Amino acid sequence: MPYSFSAAGGALLVALVVGGCAPDAFLPDAPYEGFLNRIQSKCLYQRIGRVEITSDFLQTPYFLDLTSRFYNGEIPQAAFVENLQGAYDAQPDSPGVRCLLAQLPSSGGPIPPGMSGTR
Repeated sequence: MPYSFSAAGGALLVALVVGGCAPDAFLPDAPYEGFLNRIQSKCLYQRIGRVEITSDFLQTPYFLDLTSRFYNGEIPQAAFVENLQGAYDAQPDSPGVRCLLAQLPSSGGPIPPGMSGTR
């Protein structure tokens, strides 16, 4: 009986962890990768609060999860900026935050689901 409980508990834990991941956590997402590439080419060395945008920073799990959720329309711009403020002491009008937001697809390009009206 203890074995079945631990197996069920482990399966539940895996489901919770996988369910809480960003949409592109396990599959490649070319539009999102393009967004990250634009950030790297246009925003490198800009500051987001107490951190600087570098290639290493662009690989941090929290930043990737947050930007993926925002890019894919799971959180609105206000929540994205609030999370940057909380995690990195970023000011909403800082050059780094403004640069991140500027790398989103323009209204003429493909807009991720749920993004219309949030910019």
